[in-house]
Amino acid sequence: MIVRLVFKGRLCLGCRGCHLEFEEEELNATTFQSYLYLVKVGKPIGPRDLMRGANLSSPSVAYRNLQKLIDLGLVVKDQYGNYVVKEKKSMKGYIWFGKTLIPSFVVFGLIFIGILICEIVILIPHLLMSSPIQESFWLLTLLTVVSAGIFIVQGWRFKRKT
Repeated sequence: MIVRLVFKGRLCLGCRGCHLEFEEEELNATTFQSYLYLVKVGKPIGPRDLMRGANLSSPSVAYRNLQKLIDLGLVVKDQYGNYVVKEKKSMKGYIWFGKTLIPSFVVFGLIFIGILICEIVILIPHLLMSSPIQESFWLLTLLTVVSAGIFIVQGWRFKRKT
């Protein structure tokens, strides 16, 4: 699995002024897991702690991942040899919710579930009073159920890959 990070920075071009530049860098699955663990912990840790917490195979793998994260500017090393996240970066396909990274699909699924709840609240009085309901409303409700289901399932599958 490859995860793309979106970095935002300034590029000075002398007399032309500063321009906003967008770059994309890639992280492999273990480096991504290491980064997520560092964000979750929120305090300086060493390679062995990272190895245990992120379920890596050895301290050398943890150290290599930390070096990649330092090269990308995501992590800094303190004076005691421990590593801490410099700042959380936005990642394509994910949304930060506190210290948890959630796939965008899940957020969209939750939005559709909210819409579905509103539709059910509108439907209940009509069903209780036996008043007619237009076929287009039933179609809209079915479409909302299908959309919510697709987004939630895709979000779950996306989360499982990470």
